[in-house]
Amino acid sequence: MANFFYDGMPNVNERLNTLYSAFSAGPYNAVPLTGGTMTGPLTTTSTVTALRVGTAGIIEQLALLTNAGIDGIAGTALRFGYPGVPGYGTRIVGAGNPSTSYAGYTAFEVGVGNSSYREIARFTERGALLIGTATEAAQGQLQVVGPVQITSSPTVGPLLMTAGAAVGNAAFLLYAGDGTSFPQPASVMYVGKYSGTGRSVSANGTVNTSGSDYAEYILKSETCNTVIKGQIIGITAVNTLTDKWEDAVLFGIKSTEPSFVGGDSWANCVGPRPTPQAGPAPMPPPRRAGVGEQQALPGTNPPEYQDVVTPGDTDAEWAAKQAAYAAALAAHDAATQLDAEVMAAFDAALEAERQKVDRIAIAGRVPVNVLGARPGDYIVPVQDGAGIKGIAVREDDLTMKQYLHAVGRVISIEPDGRAYVMVKAA
Repeated sequence: MANFFYDGMPNVNERLNTLYSAFSAGPYNAVPLTGGTMTGPLTTTSTVTALRVGTAGIIEQLALLTNAGIDGIAGTALRFGYPGVPGYGTRIVGAGNPSTSYAGYTAFEVGVGNSSYREIARFTERGALLIGTATEAAQGQLQVVGPVQITSSPTVGPLLMTAGAAVGNAAFLLYAGDGTSFPQPASVMYVGKYSGTGRSVSANGTVNTSGSDYAEYILKSETCNTVIKGQIIGITAVNTLTDKWEDAVLFGIKSTEPSFVGGDSWANCVGPRPTPQAGPAPMPPPRRAGVGEQQALPGTNPPEYQDVVTPGDTDAEWAAKQAAYAAALAAHDAATQLDAEVMAAFDAALEAERQKVDRIAIAGRVPVNVLGARPGDYIVPVQDGAGIKGIAVREDDLTMKQYLHAVGRVISIEPDGRAYVMVKAA
């Protein structure tokens, strides 16, 4: 202000009229230049900046916006980041009108130049949480609808999570357990257990799967070769699998598409899956730029201002930042390589143990590698040199010994000619 007003200036009225014209255009509820409280509703598309941090765009701006549809989304409440700058991804949270499809609070990602936006998360007016959008099924969507409560507990037994209706009629209940040791092969989901009962999952309804047999892992004998799906295999007197006729006392069929698999403890000796130690890769450092601003001179009333420049990184400081980043990146690359080597060794040990077992159908329906059978026939194992094979035997021709050894009864014929059998309990 000291640059425009001074003792004896000839155009005081012109300057005052300029200020009057600017303020008369509104908004009338602007925050005073020296700070203060803003009252009344915003009536234009003005932006009141509440916070601005850094120069790298991590959080460059947190702004309270008007309801006039700034940045292309009506009802915008908060804006983060550089608007429309590639690589920084502007985030906008909009408070939608209940009559619109964005009722509640919706988070958007805005494209370059504010020319496009897509929904990334939504809190609906009914308390549902959606992450992602239904139109982006390839990227997935998390949808939580209805009353949901998530808590934590240091002890075994308390309720951790409910979803659906009230607790007594909830669709999903999750309690704290103490059995946290999981099988090591990769799975989509792991469920612990309550050691007091040994239970992991209790369901009031059915559990439906696409598999058609129940199988169990059985240890292979040291002389047993690779077993293929549908192969008839022998079981020895010490409960191991064998493909040698003289060693077998019972017979089974290797599972093809199991719905449940028991005996899944063969990987316990491998130990827990290693946890990666590298962590996230370091971020390239920004070079701090010089920043100029006006600061009031002490003891001036009315205040007078002077330009103050906060210097940016010197060449030496910038070189030090780059060297530190290069060292951190090299350390991260080395840790990542070590993680890969440790995981490869673990996977090799896991595969070595997996080769020692096979899944054998205990019940249900399974194809068996026998040709020439007809529905109603029994599949009976017979000696094939030193090995084992199966033959189809008509019911009228079946002996008692053959019935006792039979692995199943044919219920249909597969398109490739193999028999499809109902597994017979040993």
